[in-house]
Amino acid sequence: MATKTTHPSYPNPTVVEALCEVHFRLPPEKPWKASLPGEFFKCIQDDYPEMEPLQEMGLQFEIGPLGLGQKILPPRPRMRFKHASRPLLVQLAENVLTVNVLAPYPGWDTMHRDVLDVWRRAEEVLEPLAITRIGLRYINRIERKSAEDHPGDWLRANEYMAPVVLRSAPAFLSRVEAHLDTENRIIVTLGDQPPAETGGYGAIIFDIDRIIERELPPEQNVLSSEMNRLHEHVWQVFVSAKGDKLERLLKGKRP
Repeated sequence: MATKTTHPSYPNPTVVEALCEVHFRLPPEKPWKASLPGEFFKCIQDDYPEMEPLQEMGLQFEIGPLGLGQKILPPRPRMRFKHASRPLLVQLAENVLTVNVLAPYPGWDTMHRDVLDVWRRAEEVLEPLAITRIGLRYINRIERKSAEDHPGDWLRANEYMAPVVLRSAPAFLSRVEAHLDTENRIIVTLGDQPPAETGGYGAIIFDIDRIIERELPPEQNVLSSEMNRLHEHVWQVFVSAKGDKLERLLKGKRP
């Protein structure tokens, strides 16, 4: 089992959303049915009293004869459950369970416990045969302090971000998807968020998405171990890109 590594807890995190997505396979004799989200709601409604149906629109990138293209996938129904008092959401679609942790980010220990708690209750209802994919994603938002702010003022180049992108003016976008082996991949996106109508200078979005696709036993200790391993890699990517100005911001100091 992978061990959990202790990392600093920042008083001013830039994480606006962190999510863990678990794909699973059900037994052939107990396939997915539309009533399962309602049964799941009965198990969590004391903590997640709000249930809302949603339609999820998917976007798939494809490489073809004409280069990189994209295809809109058919909508997939899902249910979203909102925590009674915390910025915490749970989503359940066919064979996919997602836990979304919104700002303010409470730290990995808390998020880790929340995901395992939700998975424990989902296991009771869904009785999954296996976990087939786990994704851990962190979306950071760094507000610009002036119109002259460049991403390189906050971040350093690493193997996922080229220096030319960090020198870019607004309207930049960098997306690197790397397959580390046949089971592991990582997607690192650096993008520009334009100023809102309410004012300000916009923001820099730094998005790290770490994924493993492998059939695993559905036990909590297995999920815990893989989550810790994915989190360690996300942390290493973040640290390798974190500049001095971002470090001061995270510590609540004047950048």
